[in-house]
Amino acid sequence: MKFSKPLQSFLGLGLIVLATSLFSPSVFLGPDHSLLSRAHAGFFNQDLELFEEIVDLIQDKYVYPPNFKTMFSGAIEEMVQFIKDENLKLDTLPSGQSLAWKNNRIWFQLNYDQDKDMRDFRRVFYFLLDESKGNVKKAELEVAAINGMMNSLDPYSQFMDKETFEKSMRDTEGKYGGLGMVITMKDKKLVIVRTMKDSPAERAGILPDDVFVSANGQEVRSMQIRELAESLRGFPNTKATFTLFRPSENREKTYTLTREIIEIETVTYEKLEDQIAHIRIASFSKQTNDQLEAALDQAKKDGALSFILDLRDNPGGLLTQSVKVASHFTSDDRLIVYTKGRDAGQYQEYHAENKGNLQNMPVVILVNQYSASASEIVAGALRDAGKALVMGETSYGKGSVQTIFRINDGAGLRITTSKYFTPSGIDITEYGIIPDIMIEKTDPEPAGDPKPGEERIKPKPSLPGLPAIRLKLSDVTKLLQDQGIVVDNGHDPLLRFAQSTIKNIRVANKKVTLEKARELAANIQYESTPLNR
Repeated sequence: MKFSKPLQSFLGLGLIVLATSLFSPSVFLGPDHSLLSRAHAGFFNQDLELFEEIVDLIQDKYVYPPNFKTMFSGAIEEMVQFIKDENLKLDTLPSGQSLAWKNNRIWFQLNYDQDKDMRDFRRVFYFLLDESKGNVKKAELEVAAINGMMNSLDPYSQFMDKETFEKSMRDTEGKYGGLGMVITMKDKKLVIVRTMKDSPAERAGILPDDVFVSANGQEVRSMQIRELAESLRGFPNTKATFTLFRPSENREKTYTLTREIIEIETVTYEKLEDQIAHIRIASFSKQTNDQLEAALDQAKKDGALSFILDLRDNPGGLLTQSVKVASHFTSDDRLIVYTKGRDAGQYQEYHAENKGNLQNMPVVILVNQYSASASEIVAGALRDAGKALVMGETSYGKGSVQTIFRINDGAGLRITTSKYFTPSGIDITEYGIIPDIMIEKTDPEPAGDPKPGEERIKPKPSLPGLPAIRLKLSDVTKLLQDQGIVVDNGHDPLLRFAQSTIKNIRVANKKVTLEKARELAANIQYESTPLNR
């Protein structure tokens, strides 16, 4: 089978669970589902064509040799969950697995053979269709099976239907057709946070705190943020009509605006005191390096002599963009990252791309436990080069690359295809980026299960010599306050400490910046035993 060329490379984490099998029984009760029923037979039968295409793509491209038993087990379990019938029972027995529904039952035994497991899967698939008596749609059951199979691979491999795939590609491009408004939920109302520069919303005079009343003829009272955002997005040059209430003027106004391509702002720049530039990168889309170059141009005009590169809460994005970003701060052709896949031929190195105009500028990089993938590549590359000091928390450890493939009917597949390593050979999946100066939050990790939408980050093992300095955030905050530096009312203590650390440093050398940090840490008056210094 031929596959389309990969569309984009992303970064993620790969995990596969092994299982064992002994033999494959052929005994079953009820209707004979070992062969296709007449309703499903035929030389030109195209059932499960999409499912089989994805199996073959995993076989060809996945970072690890696929475990077909685990994959097909996940597909079957997800189909059972999809049907949601308490009388449908899937049991695991010493002799294999049993599936019973409506007084009929089949047995099957999955192993590690792709063809044999596919035959058993087809028997289960048609058993469920036949026993549902038309209440289960074939296409929906197939998608459930695909999702179950993808979930068995790792947290980042994913099947995307046509709508999800189009949205993913639009977000990756860093552009979308919209109006340029940032929306939030406040006091159970959907409220404008801000408008984007030179957007239809900004030109129309829409202001922060304007409240949505309706959108495209629908009241927004019961809408979630995502529903409203999708309602306002659309193809460029199409129109959206909505009504806002402005509390400051106690009036409503209806707008009809034409959607435009909106560039997502991933880079922000702030001029700090002492000729320090603070650059925050929120994610790595196709627009990131262009936006970074604009920020660097402004920093140069402002006379910046050192940089704080803020990668906190950055979930990553495009591998190519991380290489371009790191290239600004290191020497030409220096190794930024290398990737290794299943086969030796998949080894690939990525080197700095003729930037390096800031390689002699001091840099502090801020990371936290939610800094992942592309942001870890940048932090790891600049730390390994001896140029940058990394400060904050150990990063997430999302150390694998996902490649997106376009498949049948406009759908897409995101598959983990390789793992990546810092220039010094550190496996970021295992260790994350361990900061030179670890500043740990005072509050303990909350007990119990994570709340919906909250992800609990597992601690990473340490590396020899890292972190070089370990501090409590509360101690850092007190030190800054003793020096007369404001760290309340929204001021960021980690950023302020980074600013104090890099102040008056004029050489791009991590050791020099680290010594300055040691001097600052020595002034901390501890109220309790230090963590590890």
